[in-house]
Amino acid sequence: MLVLIFLVLLLLLVQVSLPGRLLTEQVGVDAQVGPRDDLPEPSRDLARSRRALGNLQETLPVFLTLAILSIVLDEQGWLSLAGAGLFLVARVAHAYCYMKGLSPWRSISFLAALVGMLLMVIPLVPHIWR
Repeated sequence: MLVLIFLVLLLLLVQVSLPGRLLTEQVGVDAQVGPRDDLPEPSRDLARSRRALGNLQETLPVFLTLAILSIVLDEQGWLSLAGAGLFLVARVAHAYCYMKGLSPWRSISFLAALVGMLLMVIPLVPHIWR
């Protein structure tokens, strides 16, 4: 599970760096390192990268909570690992589909990531009553 957590955090790092790189491409290094008071409207790719990052940031706390609970409660069985793996693959696909504007694949990959988190929840449910 720990490897999957680190891979998801690596995905976050990639998605965090993408808007900065795209902004630098759009406005140049001087404007990027300046106060950024008078930036133009973001390009289509920059706007998409920002929205994709925001979307990942919405689901990341839930994933990390479930992953850490599965470690702490020693519930790292095949179902939890499959759910975490599905979450990772689906979030990579979601980022790609978001950047390329692929509908309905973006929504399908988002739903697949949610299914992955639901799979992670199942082994934790018995611990609610302990």
